Amino acid sequence: MVLKFFKKDRAGADKAGGDGAAAAMFKRDPKKARPWFERARTVADTRNYDYAIECFLNGLKHDLDNLDMHEALHEVAMKRKLNGGKPAGFTERFFGGGKTPVEKLLHAELLWAKDPTNPSLMLAVMERLVELDEQSEELHLAEVAWWVGSQILETAGAQKKPGKATWVRTMELFEAVGAYDKAIEACRRALQLTDSDAELLRKFKDLQATDTMTRARYGEGSQESVKDIDKQRDLDQQDQIARTGSAQEELVARRRAEYEEDPQDVDRAQKLINTLLESDQKEYEDEAVRILNDIWQQTGQYRHKMRIGDVKIRQFNRSLRELRDRLTKQPDDEQARKKFNEIARQQIQFELGEYKERVKNYPTDMALRFHLGRRLYAAKQIDEAIAEFQQARSDPKHRAQSLLYLGRCYATKGWLDESLDALREAIEVHPNTSDRPGLEMRYELMDSLERSAREHRNIEQAREAQKIASDILQTDINYRDIRDRLDKIRSLVQELEGAESSQ
Repeated sequence: MVLKFFKKDRAGADKAGGDGAAAAMFKRDPKKARPWFERARTVADTRNYDYAIECFLNGLKHDLDNLDMHEALHEVAMKRKLNGGKPAGFTERFFGGGKTPVEKLLHAELLWAKDPTNPSLMLAVMERLVELDEQSEELHLAEVAWWVGSQILETAGAQKKPGKATWVRTMELFEAVGAYDKAIEACRRALQLTDSDAELLRKFKDLQATDTMTRARYGEGSQESVKDIDKQRDLDQQDQIARTGSAQEELVARRRAEYEEDPQDVDRAQKLINTLLESDQKEYEDEAVRILNDIWQQTGQYRHKMRIGDVKIRQFNRSLRELRDRLTKQPDDEQARKKFNEIARQQIQFELGEYKERVKNYPTDMALRFHLGRRLYAAKQIDEAIAEFQQARSDPKHRAQSLLYLGRCYATKGWLDESLDALREAIEVHPNTSDRPGLEMRYELMDSLERSAREHRNIEQAREAQKIASDILQTDINYRDIRDRLDKIRSLVQELEGAESSQ
């Protein structure tokens, strides 16, 4: 997971009930938290999900900003729901909420855990997290708020239930933690639910400008809204030019010095890591990996290990891109071709191991299962890929693509009936026939229909394949080999019709 937000500078901010109160209401003690987390995992394995949720919350009382444990709690909550768990009752919802901000947050998270796909409960948790994050420098809850907000975008968005007010509030909370890219997405969804809202449209443009400027300055400088988007783009270009060469090195040096003053400061470490990775230079990336590895070893929080994997995947991609460019210019360079094939093989093996480990750590994350399935398919481990895609299709966000891959996998195995079923369902889930995924789904369906028609001498399947091929050609005549395929399928139809008429 690569977090893309910029925690705001609270220096000089009004902190009535802030740092002092936060210190009084919460004292971090990971040693006290650890037995609760271990017990939570143990009882979750016995399907005692309610007690597991209680144990996670008891652990979070002592380690509130441990994102891994918030994620683990959510995984248990989803298992509970899939096993028929009911939402919290009236007494649990309206009593026992606690008095301090920490107690109120944990109560909100308890209610969410009992009903983990409820957008309003997610929003309540996010509001509590942002409130606490703004009150205290000691707590680092912006990351957790970012994660909860992402759940709103993914889960609630798939349900198509939230109204405009939910998306506007989500936008405001993302903005509060500096997650401008996510705030833009929430704002976009709010705009989709209204015919005209000039104020919200202005807010959308302001967020775009602020996001552009913030990214360009690595979290430094003004955070105010910029009304004139064209002017902001000019400023952005100037900032990017200024950051090249020695300016970039100076920024890295400054971030490194800040980090070395206090290596335990999470915000400083994240700023240095982000700056190193934005450089897109292997030397800086390797330094970022070393810091991430230190943090992972110290905290045991798996998300840092995942980010190391993301960096290494990016390095593989860059190496392959450079070799591909070289081969484009010199197609007869056999040494470059061999190197390309070897690095591609290494990348597949690395990503296979990486995503297997991620799925092991987050077994209920269907997005990870989808990505693992893609790697297994690329490695021609078809049976294993089928198992992952069959689970991943339960995720609305990846359902259509999982069904597409299932259709391909079944066709590879020669299971054409199953392939046809999966591909028809994929097209039903993804009704847009003219975009790239829609074309892929119809092409694969056409292919399986043609194969089945040839194997079973089925005239109806051949005609259906011809109709689909014709539709694809009329949408995009240059799509893959569609002209040749249509000609071959037409010949098949004529052959089968001739055989039918001669009987």
